[in-house]
Amino acid sequence: MCGAHDEQLLHRKQVSSGTEFSVVRCRACGLVYVNPRLQEDEVARIYHDPGYFSRAADSTTGYSHYTADKDLHVLFFRGQLQTLEALMGKGRLLDVGCAYGFLLEEAARRGWQPQGVEVSTEAARHSHAACGVPVFNGTLRDAAFPDEAFDAVVMNDVIEHMPDPAAEIREVHRILQPGGLFILHTPNEASPWHWLMGRHWIHLKPEEHLYYFSPRTLSTMLAACGFEVVYARPRSKMTNAAYIVGVLGKSAPWLGRGLAAVAERLPMMKWPFPFRGGGFEVLARKKAGRE
Repeated sequence: MCGAHDEQLLHRKQVSSGTEFSVVRCRACGLVYVNPRLQEDEVARIYHDPGYFSRAADSTTGYSHYTADKDLHVLFFRGQLQTLEALMGKGRLLDVGCAYGFLLEEAARRGWQPQGVEVSTEAARHSHAACGVPVFNGTLRDAAFPDEAFDAVVMNDVIEHMPDPAAEIREVHRILQPGGLFILHTPNEASPWHWLMGRHWIHLKPEEHLYYFSPRTLSTMLAACGFEVVYARPRSKMTNAAYIVGVLGKSAPWLGRGLAAVAERLPMMKWPFPFRGGGFEVLARKKAGRE
């Protein structure tokens, strides 16, 4: 983020492919990142795999059951839309990394004019078919939207995947109208979960999570790209016991299998509740007028 080359090693982590990655912190600005990282085309292949949203328990990339957890995702997205509506009403909204379109579907139902961007061909096709709104299959910069095309942009659990996050933030700035809102959610490397779990932290996935932000480092990057940060704070997501069992299964398969068998027999395991699992949310506004 600052251009320095002064790194402190935090973790070495071996992934399911057998490759070991180093995760470092810049001593100058505090940004945490994978070094060296996979090349952009290597990372893109992960998302083009049709199985990305339904990975096996031992995989270190992707989701286990993204569509099965739709109700949990929608509860979270509904809260974000309510935040935006309280500040600006409704308008033209872009969801970057829209996956299967659950936020787009909810936004359209609430009266927004939504569009999506999604690099996964399978997810983009499903998203458009499910909610009938435009979904560009590719990257945000490839979409080449006109200047000031949107009133709000959402980017959930995406910025950490991007090889050049500052460039993506500048592109969001370009396509937002002055005063437009940008809401992001991403893993929080400053969370107690990271400190407690170390290299076993569930969000430490160095094949696809290339950067690990804190509220401070992401706020600094947003400000440098022309945004005014409204807030940057830890944010709970809706979950249930069955989902937590699935997460446990990734780090302790023997435990996960046993608990999964119990979860299937207990309806209460699917009851949703808020859980602060190590993520944070930032709301930023594009500054109006000349900068």
